[in-house]
Formats: sequence, structure tokens, C-alpha cells
Amino acid sequence: MTTRGLASSTVVVSAALLTGCSAAASGTATTTSTSDPSADARSAWHEADALAGATQAEVPGGWLADDSAAGPCGAAGTGARWGLTRIGPSTSPSDRADVVAAVASVWSAHGYDAVERAIGGDAPGVRLRFPASGTLRDGFFIEFVTTAHASTIQLQTPCRRGDDRALNAERYAERHTDTPPDVPGATASPRPSGAAGP
Repeated sequence: MTTRGLASSTVVVSAALLTGCSAAASGTATTTSTSDPSADARSAWHEADALAGATQAEVPGGWLADDSAAGPCGAAGTGARWGLTRIGPSTSPSDRADVVAAVASVWSAHGYDAVERAIGGDAPGVRLRFPASGTLRDGFFIEFVTTAHASTIQLQTPCRRGDDRALNAERYAERHTDTPPDVPGATASPRPSGAAGP
């Protein structure tokens, strides 16, 4: 399977995950800031992008982003959240255990205890996930899968107070990541993701 094919499959899985969790755990928009109506959602984006970047750094090579637009969440749609999907290099069976241990360590440092599971089929590998299934009450989850074909990261930001339409109009997430988009002609980023300038 090509990286582009894997990306297409990942998008379908991402859409299913994001849609599926809305019924089970719609999340509650939480508030910590008063001056910028979307400050809480922006903060959640930066935390998620940094966590994705730290995870990407444990699998050396180029990464591409297929992140979603912000979507509404919480009571009466008063919150916003993003789905992050990152597509990166494969791992060989000989180095996979070290990569998985390093990613689990990164997550543990952020307070997330990864649940590891072997993957079989035509693309055997390893999956790390927090929580083990579903999402937290605020909608957050993170998943890392690595095989001989590619590695992927899927993450949903927690539901935080924010205006998803305004955030999308300013292309906030797209403008605040170093991971290039998965579009024709894009060159994979060899550096981990992080907060870029405006």
C-alpha cells in the first residue's frame, strides 16, 4: 500500500472515529480564558500539535498532516475541536519495539498511559492508544500505529470553548503547525511539528 493509499484509508478511519465518538462522548466545552472567545480551543490545538510533534520525533523521517478543520462540540456547539492525522515513515520489525517504547515514554510524560496492542494481517505492526478505546469525556484520544508500510498518528483535541467557523476562516490549525499538508507536491517535513508563526 502506498503512503497516499494509507492516507486515504486513514482519512476514512478518522472520519469514522470522529463521527462515532460524538454520540458516545459529545464532550463539554470547558473555559479558562475570557479575552479571546477561542483562546481555549487555540490552546488545545497547540497542546495537541506539540504532542503529535513529540510523537513524530520518535520516528525519524518525513511526516505529512491530514488534519481536519475545526468542528463544533459541547452544549449547543459552543466549543471547537480538531482531528489530527499524521502520516509518516514505516518501522522495521527490528527497530519497532524501541520506537514504540519511546512513543509510550513521550505520552507518559504528558500523563497518558498508552495501551499497546499487536496488529496482524497484511500490515503487521503495533498500535498504541490512549484511552484504550473510545474517548475521554471531553472527546480526547490519541493513537499511534506503526507497520512496515507507514506510521500514523490520530488525535482528537478535547472540546474547548471556541468558534469553529472563525477558527476555520482564519485557517488557524493550518497556519500553526510545521507539518506540511498531505497534498500533491507536498514534501514531507523531516522536523517534528510545533507552533509556527502566524
